[in-house]
Amino acid sequence: MAKSKEKLKARELRAKGESIKSIAKKLRVSSSTASLWCRDIKLSQEQIKTLEQHSKDPNYGKRLAYSLKQQAERSKKIQILKETGVKEIGNLSKRELFLVGVSLYWAEGFKKDSQAGFASSDPNMINIFLKWLTDCLNYSTQDLSLRVTSNISHQYRIMDIQNYWSTITKISIKNFQKPFYQKVKWNKIYENPENYHGVLRVKVRKSTDLLRKIQGWIEGLSNNT
Repeated sequence: MAKSKEKLKARELRAKGESIKSIAKKLRVSSSTASLWCRDIKLSQEQIKTLEQHSKDPNYGKRLAYSLKQQAERSKKIQILKETGVKEIGNLSKRELFLVGVSLYWAEGFKKDSQAGFASSDPNMINIFLKWLTDCLNYSTQDLSLRVTSNISHQYRIMDIQNYWSTITKISIKNFQKPFYQKVKWNKIYENPENYHGVLRVKVRKSTDLLRKIQGWIEGLSNNT
Protein backbone atom coordinates (compact mmCIF):
# COMPACT_ATOMS: atom_id res chain seq x y z
CA MET A 1 0.00 0.00 0.00
CA ALA A 2 1.43 3.43 -0.94
CA LYS A 3 2.06 5.90 1.88
CA SER A 4 -0.68 8.22 0.61
CA LYS A 5 -3.19 5.37 0.76
CA GLU A 6 -2.01 4.42 4.23
CA LYS A 7 -2.47 7.99 5.37
CA LEU A 8 -6.00 8.19 3.94
CA LYS A 9 -6.89 4.87 5.58
CA ALA A 10 -5.45 6.04 8.89
CA ARG A 11 -7.51 9.22 8.79
CA GLU A 12 -10.63 7.26 7.88
CA LEU A 13 -10.14 4.91 10.85
CA ARG A 14 -9.41 7.79 13.21
CA ALA A 15 -12.57 9.61 12.12
CA LYS A 16 -14.48 6.48 13.09
CA GLY A 17 -13.02 6.74 16.60
CA GLU A 18 -10.22 4.17 16.53
CA SER A 19 -7.17 4.62 18.73
CA ILE A 20 -3.79 5.67 17.34
CA LYS A 21 -2.28 2.41 18.60
CA SER A 22 -4.94 0.34 16.83
CA ILE A 23 -4.49 2.27 13.59
CA ALA A 24 -0.71 1.89 13.72
CA LYS A 25 -1.04 -1.87 14.24
CA LYS A 26 -3.52 -2.30 11.36
CA LEU A 27 -1.42 -0.30 8.91
CA ARG A 28 1.93 -1.59 10.19
CA VAL A 29 3.36 1.84 10.84
CA SER A 30 4.73 3.44 13.99
CA SER A 31 2.37 5.07 16.47
CA SER A 32 4.19 8.38 15.97
CA THR A 33 3.52 8.23 12.21
CA ALA A 34 -0.16 7.39 12.72
CA SER A 35 -0.42 10.21 15.25
CA LEU A 36 1.15 12.68 12.82
CA TRP A 37 -1.25 11.71 10.05
CA CYS A 38 -4.30 12.09 12.28
CA ARG A 39 -3.32 14.99 14.51
CA ASP A 40 -5.88 17.43 13.04
CA ILE A 41 -8.85 15.04 13.32
CA LYS A 42 -11.17 15.97 16.18
CA LEU A 43 -13.00 13.14 17.94
CA SER A 44 -16.49 13.49 19.40
CA GLN A 45 -16.95 13.38 23.15
CA GLU A 46 -18.57 9.97 22.78
CA GLN A 47 -15.60 8.64 20.80
CA ILE A 48 -13.16 10.00 23.38
CA LYS A 49 -15.15 8.42 26.19
CA THR A 50 -15.13 5.04 24.38
CA LEU A 51 -11.35 5.20 23.86
CA GLU A 52 -10.82 6.06 27.52
CA GLN A 53 -12.92 3.07 28.57
CA HIS A 54 -10.92 0.79 26.29
CA SER A 55 -7.62 2.15 27.62
CA LYS A 56 -8.63 1.24 31.18
CA ASP A 57 -9.82 -2.24 30.19
CA PRO A 58 -6.89 -4.72 30.20
CA ASN A 59 -9.02 -7.35 28.47
CA TYR A 60 -10.20 -5.20 25.54
CA GLY A 61 -7.55 -6.32 23.08
CA LYS A 62 -7.81 -9.91 24.27
CA ARG A 63 -11.57 -9.94 23.73
CA LEU A 64 -11.13 -8.64 20.20
CA ALA A 65 -8.51 -11.30 19.42
CA TYR A 66 -10.75 -13.97 20.94
CA SER A 67 -13.74 -12.75 18.92
CA LEU A 68 -11.73 -12.88 15.68
CA LYS A 69 -10.50 -16.36 16.53
CA GLN A 70 -14.07 -17.53 17.20
CA GLN A 71 -15.21 -16.03 13.91
CA ALA A 72 -12.47 -17.84 11.98
CA GLU A 73 -13.28 -21.16 13.67
CA ARG A 74 -16.99 -20.69 12.94
CA SER A 75 -16.30 -19.95 9.25
CA LYS A 76 -14.11 -23.05 9.00
CA LYS A 77 -16.79 -25.21 10.64
CA ILE A 78 -19.45 -23.90 8.25
CA GLN A 79 -17.26 -24.68 5.25
CA ILE A 80 -16.54 -28.22 6.49
CA LEU A 81 -20.26 -28.88 7.07
CA LYS A 82 -21.09 -27.56 3.62
CA GLU A 83 -18.47 -29.76 1.95
CA THR A 84 -19.75 -32.77 3.93
CA GLY A 85 -23.29 -32.05 2.73
CA VAL A 86 -22.17 -31.90 -0.89
CA LYS A 87 -20.41 -35.27 -0.56
CA GLU A 88 -23.42 -36.87 1.13
CA ILE A 89 -25.66 -35.92 -1.82
CA GLY A 90 -23.19 -37.05 -4.48
CA ASN A 91 -24.50 -37.90 -7.96
CA LEU A 92 -28.23 -38.57 -8.21
CA SER A 93 -29.48 -41.75 -9.83
CA LYS A 94 -32.32 -41.41 -12.33
CA ARG A 95 -34.76 -42.69 -9.71
CA GLU A 96 -33.52 -40.16 -7.16
CA LEU A 97 -33.77 -37.33 -9.71
CA PHE A 98 -37.32 -38.42 -10.50
CA LEU A 99 -38.33 -38.17 -6.83
CA VAL A 100 -36.54 -34.83 -6.43
CA GLY A 101 -38.45 -33.48 -9.44
CA VAL A 102 -41.80 -34.64 -8.07
CA SER A 103 -40.97 -33.03 -4.73
CA LEU A 104 -40.02 -29.76 -6.42
CA TYR A 105 -43.25 -29.79 -8.36
CA TRP A 106 -45.22 -30.49 -5.21
CA ALA A 107 -43.67 -27.39 -3.66
CA GLU A 108 -43.55 -24.91 -6.57
CA GLY A 109 -45.29 -26.44 -9.59
CA PHE A 110 -48.50 -25.19 -11.24
CA LYS A 111 -51.43 -27.16 -9.86
CA LYS A 112 -54.49 -25.18 -10.94
CA ASP A 113 -53.40 -24.71 -14.54
CA SER A 114 -54.27 -26.77 -17.61
CA GLN A 115 -50.58 -27.37 -18.33
CA ALA A 116 -47.65 -28.55 -16.25
CA GLY A 117 -45.35 -25.73 -15.22
CA PHE A 118 -42.91 -24.45 -12.65
CA ALA A 119 -41.75 -21.03 -11.46
CA SER A 120 -38.73 -19.93 -9.45
CA SER A 121 -36.21 -17.11 -9.09
CA ASP A 122 -33.51 -19.66 -8.17
CA PRO A 123 -31.47 -20.58 -11.29
CA ASN A 124 -30.27 -23.88 -9.76
CA MET A 125 -33.82 -24.93 -8.96
CA ILE A 126 -34.92 -24.07 -12.50
CA ASN A 127 -32.12 -26.21 -13.96
CA ILE A 128 -32.96 -29.16 -11.70
CA PHE A 129 -36.55 -28.93 -12.95
CA LEU A 130 -35.39 -28.82 -16.58
CA LYS A 131 -33.09 -31.81 -15.99
CA TRP A 132 -36.07 -33.68 -14.51
CA LEU A 133 -38.14 -32.95 -17.61
CA THR A 134 -35.44 -34.01 -20.05
CA ASP A 135 -33.76 -36.92 -18.25
CA CYS A 136 -36.76 -38.49 -16.52
CA LEU A 137 -39.75 -37.48 -18.66
CA ASN A 138 -38.04 -37.31 -22.10
CA TYR A 139 -39.14 -33.79 -22.99
CA SER A 140 -36.98 -31.54 -25.15
CA THR A 141 -36.52 -27.80 -24.99
CA GLN A 142 -38.80 -27.48 -28.02
CA ASP A 143 -41.65 -28.76 -25.85
CA LEU A 144 -41.20 -25.89 -23.40
CA SER A 145 -42.43 -22.33 -23.20
CA LEU A 146 -40.58 -19.87 -20.94
CA ARG A 147 -41.75 -16.55 -19.59
CA VAL A 148 -40.12 -13.98 -17.32
CA THR A 149 -42.12 -12.25 -14.61
CA SER A 150 -40.55 -8.95 -13.59
CA ASN A 151 -41.48 -5.92 -11.55
CA ILE A 152 -42.48 -3.03 -13.79
CA SER A 153 -39.62 -0.93 -12.38
CA HIS A 154 -37.17 -3.24 -14.22
CA GLN A 155 -38.89 -2.97 -17.59
CA TYR A 156 -36.00 -0.89 -18.93
CA ARG A 157 -33.62 -3.88 -18.57
CA ILE A 158 -36.00 -6.69 -19.52
CA MET A 159 -33.79 -7.85 -22.42
CA ASP A 160 -30.86 -8.28 -20.01
CA ILE A 161 -33.11 -10.30 -17.68
CA GLN A 162 -34.33 -12.55 -20.49
CA ASN A 163 -30.80 -13.04 -21.78
CA TYR A 164 -29.73 -13.97 -18.25
CA TRP A 165 -32.33 -16.76 -18.11
CA SER A 166 -31.56 -17.85 -21.66
CA THR A 167 -27.90 -18.26 -20.65
CA ILE A 168 -28.78 -20.06 -17.41
CA THR A 169 -31.12 -22.55 -19.10
CA LYS A 170 -29.24 -22.79 -22.43
CA ILE A 171 -32.62 -22.31 -24.13
CA SER A 172 -32.98 -19.89 -27.04
CA ILE A 173 -34.70 -16.58 -26.44
CA LYS A 174 -37.09 -17.68 -29.22
CA ASN A 175 -38.73 -20.01 -26.68
CA PHE A 176 -39.59 -17.04 -24.43
CA GLN A 177 -43.06 -15.54 -24.42
CA LYS A 178 -43.79 -11.84 -23.89
CA PRO A 179 -42.73 -10.91 -20.32
CA PHE A 180 -45.30 -10.37 -17.60
CA TYR A 181 -44.93 -7.28 -15.41
CA GLN A 182 -45.99 -6.79 -11.81
CA LYS A 183 -47.64 -3.36 -11.90
CA VAL A 184 -46.92 -2.30 -8.31
CA LYS A 185 -43.65 -0.36 -8.20
CA TRP A 186 -41.31 -0.95 -5.29
CA ASN A 187 -40.65 1.99 -3.01
CA LYS A 188 -37.35 0.53 -1.89
CA ILE A 189 -34.33 1.33 -4.09
CA TYR A 190 -31.87 -1.56 -4.20
CA GLU A 191 -28.14 -0.91 -4.28
CA ASN A 192 -27.45 -3.47 -7.03
CA PRO A 193 -30.54 -3.61 -9.28
CA GLU A 194 -28.57 -5.55 -11.90
CA ASN A 195 -28.70 -8.58 -9.58
CA TYR A 196 -32.50 -8.75 -9.89
CA HIS A 197 -33.65 -11.27 -12.51
CA GLY A 198 -37.32 -11.69 -11.67
CA VAL A 199 -39.00 -15.09 -11.79
CA LEU A 200 -38.81 -17.60 -14.64
CA ARG A 201 -41.94 -19.59 -15.47
CA VAL A 202 -41.44 -22.84 -17.41
CA LYS A 203 -44.47 -24.48 -19.04
CA VAL A 204 -44.69 -27.79 -20.86
CA ARG A 205 -46.80 -27.51 -24.01
CA LYS A 206 -49.74 -29.91 -24.44
CA SER A 207 -49.19 -31.40 -21.00
CA THR A 208 -52.66 -31.90 -19.54
CA ASP A 209 -52.11 -35.65 -19.21
CA LEU A 210 -48.67 -35.05 -17.67
CA LEU A 211 -50.21 -32.71 -15.11
CA ARG A 212 -52.69 -35.40 -14.07
CA LYS A 213 -49.91 -37.95 -13.78
CA ILE A 214 -47.85 -35.54 -11.68
CA GLN A 215 -50.82 -35.20 -9.34
CA GLY A 216 -50.72 -38.96 -8.94
CA TRP A 217 -46.97 -38.91 -8.22
CA ILE A 218 -47.52 -36.25 -5.57
CA GLU A 219 -50.29 -38.31 -4.01
CA GLY A 220 -47.93 -41.31 -4.04
CA LEU A 221 -45.39 -39.28 -2.08
CA SER A 222 -48.00 -38.05 0.36
CA ASN A 223 -49.06 -41.65 1.03
CA ASN A 224 -45.63 -42.18 2.57
CA THR A 225 -46.22 -39.66 5.33
